[in-house]
Amino acid sequence: MHQPHQRRRAHRRQFALGLSVLAGLISQAYAQETPTVQADATVVRVTGYRGSLESSAKDKKESVGFQDTISAEDFGKFPDKNIAESLSRIPGIQIARDVTGEGMNVQIRGLGSSFTKVLLNNAQIAVASSGPVDGQNSNREIDLDLLPTDLFTKLTVSKSPTAEMLEGGAAGVVNLRSARPFDNKGSYVSYSATAQKQQIADGVGGRGSLLASKTWGDTFGILAGISVNRQKARTTGYETVGLTNANLSAAQNPSSTRNNTGGGNWTIPAVVPAGAGAGLVAGTPINQAFLLAQNPGLNITQIDNALVPRLGRTMDYFGTRDKAAAIVSAEWRPTAGLHFYVDSMYSKRDDDMSRIAYTWAVRNNFEIPLNMQVDRSDCSNGCTATAGTFANSRYFIEYGPRRDKVSLKGINPGMEWKIGPTLKLDAQANYTKSTFSHEAPTVMPITADGSGLVATFANNGGGVPSITFNQDVNNPANFVWAGGRVNIQNELRDTSTKGFHTDLTWGDAKLNLKTGIAYDDIDRRIRGQDNSAAWQAAVCGNNPNVFLQGPNGAPVCNGASTPGASAAALYPGYGTGYTAGQTTPLVYQGSLIPAAQLGSYLVPGPYGKLVIDWDRFRKDSNYDYYNSTAPDSTSSSTGASAGYVRERATGFYTEINGQADAWGFPLRYNAGVRYIRTKQEVGSLNSFSDPRNATLPLNGSKYPNQAQWVYQDTTYNNTLPSATAALTLRADIVARAALSKSMTRANPNSLRPGINFSSTSADIGTIGSPELRPYLSDNLDLGIDWYTGREGYVSLTVFEKRVKGFTVNENISLPFSALAEYGITYNNLIPTQQAAIDARGGPGAATVVMTRERNAGGILKVRGLEIGWVQPLDKLLPIRGFGFSETATFINQQATGEGTNGFVALGVPKKSNNFGIYYENGGYTARLSHMYQQGSQGASANQNGIALAALYGQDYKQADFSSSVDLEKALDRDGWPTLTFDIVNLNKAKRESYFQFTNAQFTSYNPGRTFQLGVRGKF
Repeated sequence: MHQPHQRRRAHRRQFALGLSVLAGLISQAYAQETPTVQADATVVRVTGYRGSLESSAKDKKESVGFQDTISAEDFGKFPDKNIAESLSRIPGIQIARDVTGEGMNVQIRGLGSSFTKVLLNNAQIAVASSGPVDGQNSNREIDLDLLPTDLFTKLTVSKSPTAEMLEGGAAGVVNLRSARPFDNKGSYVSYSATAQKQQIADGVGGRGSLLASKTWGDTFGILAGISVNRQKARTTGYETVGLTNANLSAAQNPSSTRNNTGGGNWTIPAVVPAGAGAGLVAGTPINQAFLLAQNPGLNITQIDNALVPRLGRTMDYFGTRDKAAAIVSAEWRPTAGLHFYVDSMYSKRDDDMSRIAYTWAVRNNFEIPLNMQVDRSDCSNGCTATAGTFANSRYFIEYGPRRDKVSLKGINPGMEWKIGPTLKLDAQANYTKSTFSHEAPTVMPITADGSGLVATFANNGGGVPSITFNQDVNNPANFVWAGGRVNIQNELRDTSTKGFHTDLTWGDAKLNLKTGIAYDDIDRRIRGQDNSAAWQAAVCGNNPNVFLQGPNGAPVCNGASTPGASAAALYPGYGTGYTAGQTTPLVYQGSLIPAAQLGSYLVPGPYGKLVIDWDRFRKDSNYDYYNSTAPDSTSSSTGASAGYVRERATGFYTEINGQADAWGFPLRYNAGVRYIRTKQEVGSLNSFSDPRNATLPLNGSKYPNQAQWVYQDTTYNNTLPSATAALTLRADIVARAALSKSMTRANPNSLRPGINFSSTSADIGTIGSPELRPYLSDNLDLGIDWYTGREGYVSLTVFEKRVKGFTVNENISLPFSALAEYGITYNNLIPTQQAAIDARGGPGAATVVMTRERNAGGILKVRGLEIGWVQPLDKLLPIRGFGFSETATFINQQATGEGTNGFVALGVPKKSNNFGIYYENGGYTARLSHMYQQGSQGASANQNGIALAALYGQDYKQADFSSSVDLEKALDRDGWPTLTFDIVNLNKAKRESYFQFTNAQFTSYNPGRTFQLGVRGKF
């Protein structure tokens, strides 16, 4: 039974052996043909892409630990257009992409992006953004698209920590080094300009950069640079917001196994309602016999547990994305041993996008399945619906202009003082401030209830399904307000860091002792805003003036217009509580957007489907007023909980570095320990009913609730030892070993002690866990590198991480009313959620499934093999200039103890590789690269209340092409620029995922190809 596994291991060993043998042959070819360089010989400087590779190989060879670098050959000439793409060429590195296909976050060696510490000029930074469009970053991740490559000179990835490195990166540390004036002495100016066209988007964007520096002798220098980028972007796709099964009644499934898999986010009605369509007769009982007869070939368990999309929707995301960044850096060297510097950066991004979804609405509705088919006979643990016709359906358009703005500014002053021949002092301070605003109103017209709409669903073997209708859903006349909604849900984030680091080194390269102290203070605050109820009452609830809700708290969104109707007629509580003493009852003035006029706001969009005439709707609905007066809420439309986290860390460290002779071989080593004390303050925005509302009926009041911030403090200590050694076995072979303990603090979004509903149905949500402890990882690294000449090398590394404190999710099912002890009541909910609670029987009967994280008692083992190979082929091919690069990573995860079936490191592919072929000679450069990531688990189980349901990413493959012609070299013209042409996502890769089963599509995003044509130069 172990033979397949043994064969895989044998194949890996054979592959690694083949790499080593081939590398040895190439190395011998270089050794035999490389001439001896005399002392007075002219030194030939390798430039361009190969120059960057050669610099990286040199840095790798000279490092003591497991470290990789990507270097710019010159200002403005980074080898990649995106920092994340550059990092993906390093073994053991994977990147997370936005729905647009652009790399955003980086993860190292089998742990998520929040386990990677990203530093800017060796100092801590934090970005307030929520991350990718379909994500909700916790703010430990860094959005690398905010940092343009034009302004950076080197990226360093350290996979084996040392005591002096900042804690927080259990997986590794990435240090981003921006340009400084003494990188190029004298006067220097570089520039670039590029036009970019995304194939499926309208319009052409562009980006450009300008970088200038000047030094005065060896004493003073200053540098300034700016980079701007405007992208006309578009992504098409398919989304489900999860899949679900039907919530059958006892009459429909009298078996004891009814609803045994969980879920149940849609209900099959007890009788056929009027206007169900598909020839069904109103009033017909829908019991087990009915369901079996209408779905021939299926048993009741298959009907009960078959998964269909909660919201089967196609989406279009398009608009303009603007980015700009600037740096200023100064250096002063008053003496040969004293160096002062200051680095500063400002970066911002402004996304002005529209996100439109066209949705078959299953969640919270009452479809009737007919002729349904499933993919397996045994559905006791769930199965996937492969086809079916669903009567009594509804369809809605979800139109949402989306405005996201994020900024980052920071300053890092520092000094290096060589006090004496064997004594050196280094000191650095840092400060960053980042803000984020997310404005995402939603307008959702829907087809009428009982309109006879019938949906036909075809799974298409697990790809994007086909969903068609018996009516024209692109006809404005088919949409109404009743059952639809409008939302105002915003999010505001503020994140800041400050701190200092200083260390004293005594000794020389052969033996030195370093001791130091560090202080880091980082705080994050997330505020949600929600004014949906007031805006909805004004837009389509007959009440543009006062915040009132309909009977039993349900929203009134029928769009009717009844001028002159008394408020007291519908609100019997009027005249009590806050309205006591008023002698004149309020009078309805009608909806701002009456149902009769709704169709006039639905217009053809740029890509053939209906959209909202937003400019007109915004004005007529008084959106700006309701948006500007939106009160704070406990959650936002990104799904992040409102909350506050502040972490103040004080660290002391000492380490020893040296060189020695071990068994006749040169040995370099580093050993040390870091002690870190963390003071953590977490807070959440808790809402509670105002006791003065006790006299009011359930239909609400103008002041339904209040809110307050609640805080909780925690202090903990950690000791993090580390030791690394590099043994030079031969001039071209280096072996390394490292032992270390590293730490990452828990997800801030999980720490916040509040409740957040991830669904407008208020049926599933999360409860914060402020007591979560940090993750601790024991790390072992063993590797050997063979440097084959010039930029060439072969690197083999094995590693193991034993992570303690990993978290598991546990589900708690309870009636909604039980959430009162957490400060959540019916009055806290938005109207849509209140309506969903009412539809399930009210607060006392409606069940909610809340998920919370806790530290597991087991250990997660992450083991891996990394292979890196960069090789020029000048000696093997008749044409000079060719070469290739290959990185491959194989990762295996195993949980022991409590977590055996409970947790994995998410988003970690078992296999990944990045292969590239390059040519550079005579001023001509071309590079074709291909990256592959095997599909992996992207989210834990218990999705949408289904215990066994987790989310998984599909395999991802992307090819990119880049090329340039250096006219100065090619035409022998001094000062002439370089022309560039690139194609991003040459193969039109899609980012896709599935829900529990491989044929249950969860999402699919298609950004298409992007073409770039540019020019760059220097003088």
